[in-house]
Amino acid sequence: MKPYFLILIFCFNLSVFAETKTIYEICQPEIATYCKGIKPTKARILQCLKERGKDLSDVCEAAQSALSDTMKTKSQGFCKEDVSEYCRWVIPGGGRILKCLFENESKISNQCKVVLNET
Repeated sequence: MKPYFLILIFCFNLSVFAETKTIYEICQPEIATYCKGIKPTKARILQCLKERGKDLSDVCEAAQSALSDTMKTKSQGFCKEDVSEYCRWVIPGGGRILKCLFENESKISNQCKVVLNET
């Protein structure tokens, strides 16, 4: 069997695995190590894990990436105006937009707060 085919199968299995279990289950060791005391919402855990990107297991990295894509889609719909108003100078990547939204949480719209506080 060709090596690139095995890699493709491995990556596909990681993404399927990441979709069937929650980020809390998949990344439990990383969350316990790096995210102690963080409010257990998807956005806050995601932001914490993004800051530790190079320290994540492959499985956790895949789960973090899948959740990141999901959260990005939701936030673009519900937090677009808030990002434009409060985070327009923030360079995207590494959880910086999420961090900015958390820093401005008292000012952002209720619909964006719902996305940030989803469990």
